[in-house]
Amino acid sequence: MADELAGQLAERVDVEQWQPARDLAGDDAGAWAALGSGFAGVVPDGPGPALAGEARRSGRRWRVVMRTRPELAGAGALLLRLRWRGQWLHVLGVEDDPRVPDRVVLRCEGRGP
Repeated sequence: MADELAGQLAERVDVEQWQPARDLAGDDAGAWAALGSGFAGVVPDGPGPALAGEARRSGRRWRVVMRTRPELAGAGALLLRLRWRGQWLHVLGVEDDPRVPDRVVLRCEGRGP
């Protein structure tokens, strides 16, 4: 029972994916496109590195557990962001554990309001 997933997914999140595009001048004209919404378990994660490429990072880190979905698999998930309680959570990493194939763990950083 301790491994039951349904009771852990108490938060509603919206999933969006970056759709890259260029305008006639070659500038970035991409936009975020909604992929849907679902339930997730969102808990604070460790602080992560204070520096990344000589830039200070202070965004709060979150560990997000969701049911496995095709868009959450592999490197494509790094182009996702989640909308949760009025803030954006940008996906920094994806963990797929073969022992629990019904879920995926996203390591996210909070950005925005």
